[in-house]
Amino acid sequence: MPIPPGGGEWVVAGHSRELEKMLGAGPRRIPWWQRPIRATHITEDDHELREQVDAPWMGSHGLVLKPVARDRLRALFGDAVQYVPVSGTPYRRLYYAHVHHLADVLDEARSGIVRFSPGPDILDITRHEFLPSIAQAGPIFKLRQMPRGDVYLTGDAVAAIRASGLSGFAFRRVWSSGA
Repeated sequence: MPIPPGGGEWVVAGHSRELEKMLGAGPRRIPWWQRPIRATHITEDDHELREQVDAPWMGSHGLVLKPVARDRLRALFGDAVQYVPVSGTPYRRLYYAHVHHLADVLDEARSGIVRFSPGPDILDITRHEFLPSIAQAGPIFKLRQMPRGDVYLTGDAVAAIRASGLSGFAFRRVWSSGA
């Protein structure tokens, strides 16, 4: 699961409507996305400059990529990701990687799940346990049970990103097959 890297620049949705549009798309590709996502660029924190990176942090729900990162990761992510332009930053081109591939791989019975009350909707997952079908989930996905939630990457995808030399990525392991 992506986590914010230390010291790197951030990009935040310019308005709550923009974030809602991004998260509300869920598993759909977004053909109606006519204009770029408006965003704000954060280059300093407590008067300390943040480092320019290939993948500025926006949140665990999706990745933001500069063209070099998009070009290097496009083959890895394949059809699981749609690249939507982002505006409002000093960069001519910046893309929100909308992960629309949902995988039904969460073992709800064995995972630690906090649900909204009342109802079946998941608020948080405190311990992840996955079904064997995770092997077919693909390199990047969101959980079917949480289409507005976090992005998940397989160990092979994380290794490929680390080997690519791209900056701005950090990850938290949420599960291991024990292998």
